[in-house]
Amino acid sequence: MSEYQCYEFLALDRRLTVQEMAELRSISTRAEITPTRFWNEYQWGDLKADPAKLLVRYFDMHLYFANWGTRRLMFRLPVTAVDLDALGAYAPGGPVTLTTTRDHAILDLWSEVEEPEEDWFEAGHLAASLTPLRAELLRGDRRVAYLAWLLAVQDGEVAAEAQEPPVPRALASGSAPLTALVDFLRLDQDLLAAAAESDDEDRDEPGQFRAWVKSLPVQQQERWLLRTADNPDLRLGSELLGEFHRAHPPATSGRRTVARLQARAEELRAARRRAAAERAARARAAAAAARSKRLAGLARRGDAAWQELEQLVEARAYDQAVRLAMDLREAAAQAGKPEEFDRRIAEVKQRHARRRAFLDRLQRAETAPIDDAAERGAEVVP
Repeated sequence: MSEYQCYEFLALDRRLTVQEMAELRSISTRAEITPTRFWNEYQWGDLKADPAKLLVRYFDMHLYFANWGTRRLMFRLPVTAVDLDALGAYAPGGPVTLTTTRDHAILDLWSEVEEPEEDWFEAGHLAASLTPLRAELLRGDRRVAYLAWLLAVQDGEVAAEAQEPPVPRALASGSAPLTALVDFLRLDQDLLAAAAESDDEDRDEPGQFRAWVKSLPVQQQERWLLRTADNPDLRLGSELLGEFHRAHPPATSGRRTVARLQARAEELRAARRRAAAERAARARAAAAAARSKRLAGLARRGDAAWQELEQLVEARAYDQAVRLAMDLREAAAQAGKPEEFDRRIAEVKQRHARRRAFLDRLQRAETAPIDDAAERGAEVVP
């Protein structure tokens, strides 16, 4: 399998200047560069720059994919818009780091697997689905951060006795971008389900948010309105929601240890596998019953079924003829009349001794393992 890498950078808070675009062009002559995006893919070679440095200088989001198993997602956030101490609790190191510059906080997420990946993401599609996560972080929504912490747990970077950080509200009812993040990071679904069990979901958050805004002192309400008047492009609702989340942080009581989360994930995994095994067993039993019923009906057809076999051979529909012959053999065995089948199939072979293609197929089917024959029979069950 050939190597494949994809680098994508997005500028969300402001557009790149002509000078900045020229600087980026000096790094790559092949990249797609616009005032809001830098994208390039490589079948060989690599980006001749440090992605982290490009993000810090020019962009707000970076996405990387390599088909040997590496995925990376980075967000650049204004330090004045996030609670660094609160966000840092979800970044224990390893695949999840939080670093700061003078003006920005950089949340960096890595996902690594050893097996190469056959498929890769179409340009722009994945980035579009993950871009809203940055706005969620800026609103004080910590679900992205908690999923990042789970990634570190999954990678064994958090001690078993360590306690989880505060569980965000509505973790179980993730948005479409959060679902895309779970898939991109390859988060263990059982670990995620275990984490979501203590989800302190507040289904009336919109109502509480509205009530909180109405309860703000008149001076604060006026200040927010004046900010909007001074800057009509201000995302007022998003900033207000961020203030609300900072004023109502997730509960810190009842937090679980990593060991407890992992143990619960194992319980859920075992239960899921048992349920899957039971469903498979029921499906096999139903298929076996249906096939047994079908074979009994085939046995009742008697001479008509053998005439159909002859017609299929005459029409050179050899694969269908062989499948029917194997069904007749199984029906005879089920009815306790294998000798009758042996006699009649010998007569068929004798009448069609010149049809070597049919006889060769029939011989292979007769000598095939029982499981293979059953699979062939299952293929023709209506």
